[in-house]
Amino acid sequence: MIRDIAGRQNHSVKLARKLQKKKHRRERGLLVGEGMDLLRAAVEAGADVRDVLVRRELVCDLPALLLERAASSEHAGPTGVDIGVCDEETLGYASCLGGSPDVIFMCPEPVWSLGDLDLGERVTVVLAGVGDPGNVGTLVRSGAVFGVGGVVCSPGTADPYGPKAMRGGMGAQFVIPVVTEVTAADLRARIDRVADGGGRRPQVLVADPHGGQDVRTLRLDGGALLILGAERTGPGDEWGSGRQVTIPQSRFDSLNVAMAGTVLLYELSREPVGK
Repeated sequence: MIRDIAGRQNHSVKLARKLQKKKHRRERGLLVGEGMDLLRAAVEAGADVRDVLVRRELVCDLPALLLERAASSEHAGPTGVDIGVCDEETLGYASCLGGSPDVIFMCPEPVWSLGDLDLGERVTVVLAGVGDPGNVGTLVRSGAVFGVGGVVCSPGTADPYGPKAMRGGMGAQFVIPVVTEVTAADLRARIDRVADGGGRRPQVLVADPHGGQDVRTLRLDGGALLILGAERTGPGDEWGSGRQVTIPQSRFDSLNVAMAGTVLLYELSREPVGK
């Protein structure tokens, strides 16, 4: 259905505002994203986009598949797409990112578990207390670029499916598994079960800006957990037994966690020169 939205009391507008909060996203199993590029990425990845709020002059720029589903009687009802045509003021009210949004959309949040990750054969990014949602989204995006098996987020990490993280990830959350609310104990228990079943035990690599093995000298044989912590405090004592890896810097510690994680993933993914 494609329909005009007159003001702030519309159901989809109120839902978009509610989904800005993690509590409501978890209760409903939905996420909210903003921006035409992110919407296109979601549709291309097969996300079940159900509600769209868009400025009138941009309706024709929506993905053709959404327009077809919205216009077709075959997809009417709960499985269809509801496209609400808004003025700029109403769309701005529904936004949590500020500025002048072009489109806001809602869809089910992807659901993954540790059992979906190949811990023994691929690199898995573990975000242990990374609090900035923009950094979290960027690291998911970098993980997708460099072919990681998935991203695991600790309870203290910013929600990777929040609006700011979704903007930082630019659709990567629809491409690779992202598992949330995983403690270090839960992750270790999963590794032990995999090893007990004959699987390979991954290396544990802890990013440290102050010391450790130069990541450029490290080559993987099998899977690895790359542990990235908060920029000031690090990943915590629960990962103290892992192998510390570092990025040599010529002057001072000037890389934030998103930049450092991206560099580390590049180094871990590349083949040795001449191979």
